[in-house]
Amino acid sequence: MFFKSRIITASLAATIIFFSSAKAQTDSPAPSSELPEGIFEYHEIVGEKTIPFSWEAEQKQDKIAITVFEEDKFFYNLCTADGATLEWRFEKKGVHDITAIRKDNSLHLSGSRSGEEFSKEVTIDERPWYQPLSFSLRNFLDTNEKKTSFWVIRADKIDVIALTAEKVGKEDIVFNEEVMPAQKVEIRAEGFRSQFWHATYWYRQSDHLFLRYESVHGLPGTAATIVELVETPDQLSDT
Repeated sequence: MFFKSRIITASLAATIIFFSSAKAQTDSPAPSSELPEGIFEYHEIVGEKTIPFSWEAEQKQDKIAITVFEEDKFFYNLCTADGATLEWRFEKKGVHDITAIRKDNSLHLSGSRSGEEFSKEVTIDERPWYQPLSFSLRNFLDTNEKKTSFWVIRADKIDVIALTAEKVGKEDIVFNEEVMPAQKVEIRAEGFRSQFWHATYWYRQSDHLFLRYESVHGLPGTAATIVELVETPDQLSDT
């Protein structure tokens, strides 16, 4: 996602087999759940290391802005209500400051990378660009489709790839001692890469709030990367 997208999203991980055309995205129903309000706190856990980060969605006229703050990293995503990304910014203090925008069927990336001026244009197709998977898959969850495919920018390599999201059933997630029914979604890379990497997202069934992420970002034996919701805005207001 939220995404947080660290390996391939903004994100994270922030998608292959079922081909979602631009028209299919337009004709699909708008998300029935309301936009989550306030700042949500998450933890990214890799082995014994825990990295806190915050996630917030804000209405910007007819657009949605998703921001993620994580230690020395900042992600900004401007999306349409149905999840399609229009603009993305990734800043790592003192290292990267890159902005990407979509123009027709191409992504234009520019800024600075490792202290050097950076500019790149990548041709894609009519499939949507979903950068913050914590938000962008909400519309897909409201459809009867089992799979959808889309484009995403890997923040770690500043590389554009296609991914597929597939609904793989329901599962209960325990948060704050409360059992929450969740939709489980598996994300895979396209083509031969699908054999080597996949990630799993859990979204609260009632409103599609991003609850959990799990994947391995490395060779077999590498500790799993787990992202979990730890505090909601109502909990923060009570502290």
